[in-house]
Amino acid sequence: MKIAIFLRHPDVPCWNFSDANRQRLQAAIPWAKIAVYSAREDFLRGLADAVVAIVWRFKQEWFALAPCLRLLATPAAGRDYFQVSPPPGVRLYYGSFHGEIMAETVLGMMLGHCRGIIASERLRHSHPWPQAKLAKTMKLLRGSHVAILGFGHIGEWIARLAKPFGVQITGIKRVASPPPSYFSAADRIVTIARLHETLPTVDHLVLALPADKTTDRIIGKAELALLPPHAAIYNIGRGNAIDENALHEALTAGRLSGAYLDVFAVEPLPASSPLRNCPALFLMPHASAIAPNYLDLFVDELAPYLRSLSGES
Repeated sequence: MKIAIFLRHPDVPCWNFSDANRQRLQAAIPWAKIAVYSAREDFLRGLADAVVAIVWRFKQEWFALAPCLRLLATPAAGRDYFQVSPPPGVRLYYGSFHGEIMAETVLGMMLGHCRGIIASERLRHSHPWPQAKLAKTMKLLRGSHVAILGFGHIGEWIARLAKPFGVQITGIKRVASPPPSYFSAADRIVTIARLHETLPTVDHLVLALPADKTTDRIIGKAELALLPPHAAIYNIGRGNAIDENALHEALTAGRLSGAYLDVFAVEPLPASSPLRNCPALFLMPHASAIAPNYLDLFVDELAPYLRSLSGES
């Protein structure tokens, strides 16, 4: 079984498939022939006898170059990464390991928000000693209500890391499911039909949603108005989930205490976007899943699937 790998990124080193990553995968599936390419042209030639292709992006016309292909895989979680229709016999595979990385980002945002760390950094440029200003907004994460809209692999990891801080968790998803073992009596899982009745009780609203038609602007003007003024919102899923104009309006009017966005409707976020100068809005450049072990986690997750694909246990 030949595995053709073309994972390169110009800006983020941990998204480049390294020789150490190759060795890790080879140790897990020693019978496989693993070819790692640094140039797209070489990768396309290597597709001729590849059974598995691992890439960030794939074009429809490349299937014609890969007559032996059985699996097209990407480390990315979002189903929007492959805009292709695979031929019969070719499966698509997406990573689902991101939660344990992204959960730490969300917890950092929440703690930075509650304990004044992020606000203090912003205030120090205009207030040499902003103690009085911080005193009006600092609070504890413990005892707060965290609602996670999109309670899949990533959402569950966020809840798992948040729970030891003594928060109440509400997981919101399309179809209700049994609560995980770490939930307490006060925690619950509800369906999206109960979103509006949940929002008025929320202190921290986390969005961990995929991009599709059902999630477009799922948090709009009406939903933002239901959140209490002290609430903060966090988006680490996809940028289509929030009506950015409505969020800008709510933050400018002081109707929310803060917003922490890692994803946007248009990326990179345009320099002209009003979000860049919005009060109490903190931006990250789609970086919540960056970590040195990113591709190690992907390899460890993918290897058992490849073994099952080749009939090995």
